[in-house]
Amino acid sequence: MADPADSWRVVNRRLYGLAFLPALIAVLVGMFSLEGVPAPISEAVSTGTYEGDGAATAARQVIRVAAERPAGSAGDDRAAEFVIERFKEVRAGAVSEQRFEAEVDGDEVALRNVLLTLPGDLSRTIVIVAGRDAPRGEGAASSAAATGALLELAGSLGIGGHDATYVLASTSGGAAGVERLVDALLDRGPVEAVVALSQPGTADPMQPYLLTSSTGTRTASIQLRRTAAQAIDQQVGVPPTHPSAFESLARLAIPSGLGPQAALIAEGIDAVTITAAGERQLAPSADAPEDLTERTLDAFGRAVQVLIGELDLAPQLEHGPSTYVEVGDNLVPGWSLSALALCLLLPALIAAVDGCARASRRARRLGRGFAWAAARSLPAVGALAILYGLALVGVVPRPPFPFDPALHPVGAAAAIAIGLVVIVALASALGLRALRITGAAAPLAALPALGVLTCLAALGLWLANPYLALFAVPIAHLWVLADAEPGRTRGALVTLAAVIACLPVIAAIAAVASSLDLGADTPWTLAIMVADGQLGLAVTLAACFLAGGVLGAIALASARGRDIPPARNPTRA
Repeated sequence: MADPADSWRVVNRRLYGLAFLPALIAVLVGMFSLEGVPAPISEAVSTGTYEGDGAATAARQVIRVAAERPAGSAGDDRAAEFVIERFKEVRAGAVSEQRFEAEVDGDEVALRNVLLTLPGDLSRTIVIVAGRDAPRGEGAASSAAATGALLELAGSLGIGGHDATYVLASTSGGAAGVERLVDALLDRGPVEAVVALSQPGTADPMQPYLLTSSTGTRTASIQLRRTAAQAIDQQVGVPPTHPSAFESLARLAIPSGLGPQAALIAEGIDAVTITAAGERQLAPSADAPEDLTERTLDAFGRAVQVLIGELDLAPQLEHGPSTYVEVGDNLVPGWSLSALALCLLLPALIAAVDGCARASRRARRLGRGFAWAAARSLPAVGALAILYGLALVGVVPRPPFPFDPALHPVGAAAAIAIGLVVIVALASALGLRALRITGAAAPLAALPALGVLTCLAALGLWLANPYLALFAVPIAHLWVLADAEPGRTRGALVTLAAVIACLPVIAAIAAVASSLDLGADTPWTLAIMVADGQLGLAVTLAACFLAGGVLGAIALASARGRDIPPARNPTRA
């Protein structure tokens, strides 16, 4: 005779346990798929004639020509003309321009990139990029310093021998200008690497000095990263910090890279940014002419020149897997992490489908069960809908990603938007209670139906971003814990388990927020990333149903007095 408590259960525990076998196999396969980290390019390269004082002089000339240089402005054009004049002094090179339109701060503006091409092997192109415009203030230690360093590099590289073709580009419009530049260059031939110089003149250098983050789920060449780190160590005297394995995985799960390299890496182009001021843009108070420091500009400019010289000598960069996480001296391929996430989701899905079949034999209320389970996601879906609506009317900005979070600080609009989102979510939750869509009123099939919907949401998330799905795996299994007689004790245990299940996702968000120094602005920045599509609809909808799965599991585990028919044949329950 079966235990009477079994009449509450819809999960076949044995089947659920056996379904973890593929995950074990995935772990073993992953262990054998590790790849070694290639050594950096080690040939000694002369730093040539690059001098920090020359770069600083050029930077101050940029400021005198155009103290204010918003992208597409008259000041930006004057700075571009100054760059053209200096580029023309390099006799070995050819000067050209790219003119285009792109969105900047919500407006379409006319932009221009200025290029100096130092000819070499047409099958190998190495690009050096420096932004020219200044969204805020004079940009002395940031864009003016980067432009000064680019001009000094042009003179130094123009008198030396090299095998590859060098393209030195003064860009405008942030990521839009860099993307337009590289797209045009790719039409002419392959681009071997892009090296961007950002904020090289700050008086107080801060880590990370090397940016390799992306706006997508691809990673840059590991040998390019290691060689750039070596060049920085040699010239600056301090090695750049490397993100931990967890932080690297979190940046893949929530793609949020800032800097010129971010969008390029997402498109499969090997790129890095060398910076003296970390990933965030300098505040105007730290980017004035008195903040421009020759010593810093000299060290970081030389690091770029050394890196370019080393890349020129390398026959071909070793990339490693298209996506990887660096763990010690090994690379974990992205495909193995993706396979592990899928295999870890399967047990919950298999148990949920089997549970629906078992519940159907008992009560034949699958339709009601799925309706109840789907309704638990309405508060999150309603909050998402109001967020998109606020973005359409302009309350929530929609800047192209990557954007500088400092340009969109928390203010009245943020308070209104976040307040409305919370109100809609709470009102939807109260509406469910008013309609008696509660744990106590749930049909027997509600629990396995909730499991199916939660697992399907996790699978949808896996298709959109398998690395984020890996963090969400515990949430997909939460419903299993609610498969027992409900009550106060069970509800407390499942609530505690829900908090634990959400911790990996929370930790990933916290890691990204810490990397970008977002602090209390984190919710608002994430809201903007949702509104502008960086966190796409597939990801956000999946997140809504996962949230519904958490709330539904707690509701079912906490309910008392549910009217659940007994099994037709308890001995087979």
